[in-house]
Parts: sequence; C-alpha cells; structure tokens
Amino acid sequence: MPAVCPGKRPSDASRGHPDKTPQPLRMEGAPSAYPRVFLPVILLAGALFLSGCAGSAPPVAADAVIGDFDNACLPEAAIMAQALKRNGIKARVLIINCPNWSHAVTAFQYPSGKGEVWCWDSDERSMPVTSTWCDSKTMAQAWMLAAGHHEPVLNARFK
Repeated sequence: MPAVCPGKRPSDASRGHPDKTPQPLRMEGAPSAYPRVFLPVILLAGALFLSGCAGSAPPVAADAVIGDFDNACLPEAAIMAQALKRNGIKARVLIINCPNWSHAVTAFQYPSGKGEVWCWDSDERSMPVTSTWCDSKTMAQAWMLAAGHHEPVLNARFK
C-alpha cells in the first residue's frame, strides 16, 4: 500500500483491498464526530439564550434570593448591590426621601463600563434611568419618574 502524508486524504488506490474494491473511509451508518463535538456547545448556547444569560438584559433578582418583605427595601437593596459588585458591576444603594415616605433602591451601571445607569427595586425590578452616576437627587428623581411615582424628592443620598 502506498504511504499517505499526514493530513491528506488517502487516494482510492491506497484504500483498496487486494481485489482493488474501494472501501469507504468510515463504516456506513457510523455517527460523525461533528455532532458529538458541537452538540454540547449548541445545547449550552441554547440554555444560556433561554435563561437570558447570553442576552444584554439587566440583572434581576428572584424573590426567593433577595426576599419580598414589607418595609424591607433597604436590606433588599443592599443585598442586590453586594451581589452586583461581586459580579463586577458598579452598584450602590440609593436612599430616597419624599414627603410621605422613604425608599431604597439599588443603582447600578449596566453594561459595565458603558455608563448606562439603571435602578433596581424589589417591586419595580430593573429599569433604565436618565441620570448621572454621581448626583443622588437627580438619580432619585429619574427613578421616581421611570417608576411612575409623582411625589417630589426632598432628599436623596448614596450608601
């Protein structure tokens, strides 16, 4: 049988039996290696897409993780801010004081490094706000407007 260089397809003559009948390169009906290699990649990409991890949607938090308790907005916002920071996302707690109530939300930049400001609240979830990252009162007013609250902001601060 003639020698075959590595990486080159063998000629028909080198694949033949003594009776010179060409034989297939692999058994008929044998599974190809491509599905075995690419199937896990395709399944993983599909799972990430369906779960929302591959998209550019803002982070969310399940009530089972953060909690959903009355008058617990400050600890919920603090937990969310810590979780975002652990994942490399700039985040901080924004405390808002209005005439009749006070509230705490998590302010964060998403996607990281792009400067887009979002606010997360356990009731309203994540929503983009038109605000600068440094001005707490402007950010509080922007969140109030985005969330549909129509009360004036007396004071706001970051924690």
